[in-house]
Amino acid sequence: MFYSVTFQKIIYLTGIGIIIGAIVGFSSVLGFDLDGSVFVLSMFLSILSVYVTAMYAELYHIREAINKQRKGL
Repeated sequence: MFYSVTFQKIIYLTGIGIIIGAIVGFSSVLGFDLDGSVFVLSMFLSILSVYVTAMYAELYHIREAINKQRKGL
């Protein structure tokens, strides 16, 4: 089944966020003896931070392309 590039990026970034959130969540629940809400919160925050990082990278690439185009004029 083929998806659009944007949907594939969303799925890929969500997977990365879930993996990072699970690692942080498990270590906080097991290592620091916290409850399960910390696990859910860490997964949400890690997915959100992965999305923000990806948006920043995309905007940086767009800015670099605009700067290269302006130098060429």
